[in-house]
Amino acid sequence: MKRILAIFLVLFLMGCAGPAYKQTIETDEGKVTIEGTAGSDEWCQAGANWQWTGSAPEGDSTATWKIEELMTSGKYDGLCHVVYMADTPDGKTTVNYYFSEDGETGYMEMEINGQTFTQEWSK
Repeated sequence: MKRILAIFLVLFLMGCAGPAYKQTIETDEGKVTIEGTAGSDEWCQAGANWQWTGSAPEGDSTATWKIEELMTSGKYDGLCHVVYMADTPDGKTTVNYYFSEDGETGYMEMEINGQTFTQEWSK
């Protein structure tokens, strides 16, 4: 499942401004359906989203990546804010991503037991 999430992140970063589509693929881990929608050529188009559903022996999973906005102030100024929400057999997860247009720098934030954890990446 982690491999599917990694592949999905790459697809999302490359195509978040592309046209709407739906594709289903079979993997070693099960069946995955990916859907995407977007409304313009802007790299951080608020409201654009991608969704996927997957089935595997351990249970079904769904996830959504939704572009919230291009940040215009604060720590994440100039970065695109994307919210990732997943419902898997292991539970529900929400992660906030903030990344540059080229995807080479960014932050991942998640809250666990009332504490916020942030991880930064850069090339």
